[in-house]
Amino acid sequence: MDGRNITYGETAMDKLAQQVRAMGQPQDIQSLTERYLEILRELVLAGEQQA
Repeated sequence: MDGRNITYGETAMDKLAQQVRAMGQPQDIQSLTERYLEILRELVLAGEQQA
């Protein structure tokens, strides 16, 4: 995996924000961090499949 080709930040953060809004409940920082990492992992895997 080449880290220079990974697009993360806004894309993953936008997805996380959408999910948090959809939940409608406050989330603790641990669960938010875990979900953010899951989203990043999904984006990396999707990017690798496209390559």
